[in-house]
Amino acid sequence: MARPPDDLRRLAGELATLTPEERAWVLRESARRVHLPPPPADFTPPLLTGGTRWIGGDLRRGDQYGDDGR
Repeated sequence: MARPPDDLRRLAGELATLTPEERAWVLRESARRVHLPPPPADFTPPLLTGGTRWIGGDLRRGDQYGDDGR
């Protein structure tokens, strides 16, 4: 969810008034909250099947998709 510019300016002002230790704590805490929670204990990632093994050839993007700018 995007915040209005006025809210961001207010937050930036509050951050600027903190001591270096407080600012480090706030940044560390906010970075910690960005991470996704661990998956449930019973989670099993799906196993992809199909296709064959790579038998050689160039793996450059232009060779894979042509030169159409993808």
